[in-house]
Amino acid sequence: MKLNCKRIDFKYTPGEEIFTFPEESGLPFLFDVEEELTADPAAMDVVGEMLDEVEKLAEKAKAAIKAALADEGDPYHDAVTFFMEFHRDDVGPDIAAELFPETDPSKRSFAEMVDFLKLKRFGSLVDSETDQQVFILDLSFNPEITDELMVLYFDMNKEIFCITHES
Repeated sequence: MKLNCKRIDFKYTPGEEIFTFPEESGLPFLFDVEEELTADPAAMDVVGEMLDEVEKLAEKAKAAIKAALADEGDPYHDAVTFFMEFHRDDVGPDIAAELFPETDPSKRSFAEMVDFLKLKRFGSLVDSETDQQVFILDLSFNPEITDELMVLYFDMNKEIFCITHES
């Protein structure tokens, strides 16, 4: 089958998981879809539509992280604050300088650091709690230096319903 997507010309086998690296797909990030969804043409149409809008989703994700940083009452405030503290204050000055080139990391606010996040992975799966198709964006400062991720989950309406810090 061919993915209905303007962004890439991508063929997949229904019922088989998609997991591709950038050099295989031509995308600048990992792309994965669980096998249950690849067997469903309607679900795969939504994957194609979301993939076409992935940059907008990434910007929405960054805005949500900034909002969580600014609001101590936000349910994700502690997770995003810990993620930023780790990358600015705990990795050491040499690594921080690599993560935030041409800046003094110690003088960066956490909100400013969010702009350095890059999309590492876009995926789709069926959420075990809701039994609904969801979309996942993994954001990282530099996956070659750190394996720490901000992971944001989007529903079918492109709304974020969960933000986690994973490694």
